[in-house]
Amino acid sequence: DLSLHLYSLYAEVEYCNGRFHNIYPTVKCIFAHAKVYRDKLRAYATLIKALGAQYKLKEATDMCFGVLSQLGVQRQSSLPDTSAVLRDLMALKSSLEDLSGDELLNSREMVNSDMVAAMSFLQPLLFCNFLSNREELLTIVFHMLYLTLKYGICEESCCCLASLSVILCHMNDYDASERIGQLAILLLDKFQYRKYISF
Repeated sequence: DLSLHLYSLYAEVEYCNGRFHNIYPTVKCIFAHAKVYRDKLRAYATLIKALGAQYKLKEATDMCFGVLSQLGVQRQSSLPDTSAVLRDLMALKSSLEDLSGDELLNSREMVNSDMVAAMSFLQPLLFCNFLSNREELLTIVFHMLYLTLKYGICEESCCCLASLSVILCHMNDYDASERIGQLAILLLDKFQYRKYISF
């Protein structure tokens, strides 16, 4: 309703102004009065960004995975074997490499509202774990790629493709890295979502 919308806007303004201490009581009020979980998502997004901005990366990651679990994306109790995650990533990479630019751009867009929301919360996890936990980063990229291929493309799909391009570059697979990077740029241009241009 209007009051929750105004409180959410206020929390976002305080985040932009760097007054993080004002965010916590504001989102606490939102959580107390929200009628359904979806009404809390905007407040959670602001709070997670505020935690990340204060370099409280573990808190931001744990909170983000808590939200994701409510949206149907489960965090594993322990990190899987890195080689297994890389194997699964390479399988997804092969699927992407077979796509032409036109085929990717003409792919169906993600319409499942829970998965769209999940992708928007997975995206900041890329940043948090790139800085603090490279092993979990692989799992996050895998989740984002899997959701993109299963449910369709969305604004955050360009971020996971760009992250995969970086991973492939570190593995010295330069041709695949360039190819996936080009696909990421195509998606960025399609959605015209400039806030992700730095990826």
